[in-house]
Amino acid sequence: MSVAILTLLGLLYFQSVRSEMLSGHRLAMQLEGESYLPRLIKWMQGETERFPKDPAYETAFYLGGKRLGGTLSRIPSDFEPGIHEQAGMIYLVIPMGSYGLRDGKTVMMTADDALWRQRYWRDALLYGGLLFVSLLLTGVGLSRLFLRPMKEAVALLDDFIKDTTHELNTPVTAILTNIERLDTAALDEKQRQKIARIETAARTIGSIYDDLTFLLLRRELPTQDEVIDLAAFVRERLDYFQTRFDARHLHTALTVGTPFRVTMDRALAARLVDNLFSNAVKYSDIGSTVSVEVGGGGMTVANSGPAIPQEKLSKIFDRYTRADESRGGFGIGLHLVSRIAQQYAIGVSVASEGNRTVFTLTWPRCTPRSL
Repeated sequence: MSVAILTLLGLLYFQSVRSEMLSGHRLAMQLEGESYLPRLIKWMQGETERFPKDPAYETAFYLGGKRLGGTLSRIPSDFEPGIHEQAGMIYLVIPMGSYGLRDGKTVMMTADDALWRQRYWRDALLYGGLLFVSLLLTGVGLSRLFLRPMKEAVALLDDFIKDTTHELNTPVTAILTNIERLDTAALDEKQRQKIARIETAARTIGSIYDDLTFLLLRRELPTQDEVIDLAAFVRERLDYFQTRFDARHLHTALTVGTPFRVTMDRALAARLVDNLFSNAVKYSDIGSTVSVEVGGGGMTVANSGPAIPQEKLSKIFDRYTRADESRGGFGIGLHLVSRIAQQYAIGVSVASEGNRTVFTLTWPRCTPRSL
């Protein structure tokens, strides 16, 4: 905006300085013409033989577009009456109709010394620079003033989410700890189902807590990379998610090819794998199978369910993007997958066709492990 304003003001000031320059030349030429034109009239009436020369300006007389006397080092392209500036020359075209020559025109010419241009650029750089700094400071001040309520609201929201996630952790941990201590063998089937639903809900809240904690707080914590046997790690995470799979009557099929190890922070690896499993739970058809393959430096998670619309496929890893708004969630799980994958240069891709969606992770650096 500052550049646009300065450009407009610069153009207006340029036109003003140019008009002032032309006005000054017009006045000087007209004053000179008052003493020159009587001599020109005498020449036209035959009282003098030679075309009169003016000591200050080059002059010429034209009748019907044809030059009858005088010389100009540069012929003007515009013979309209008035003052003109062309190619570094200043022309004053004086109509001679008042002297009885309807088609006659006298042209007076002088070189443009360009001093007005030098003055323009000096003033433009000086005052334009001062104005630019003033506009910039004003803009920064106004921006901060206008953005302050938004920043305060965002900071308040961040604090609220941080406090909320902190408060969530204690009760969720207590629920899961007490469920693990229960002797479910002594309970009847209905009670065991109720306990399983409670555990599933608690683990779902726990996953949401972990995602929010990573999104808001993880950037403040250093990573502690370690060597992880990916196949064994995936088995652990499948066991952790088993109650959520059972809640939707989903079957899991794990296929292990050539085992390999990766070097990652264990908490980040858990967020990477868990969010793929969580996504599979949300978007799988009830009673279908979630297929997981690990081996050869890669991992795939495939589920059967509604296909991801093509218009969302390229944005599925963007924050707050959900393939199906009716399935719930915040739209941050796959975004976290993308962020962690970028941090470790892991290739991540998705393919969705028919009723099958496949997410693929490819590690660029991994260590094969013998069986």
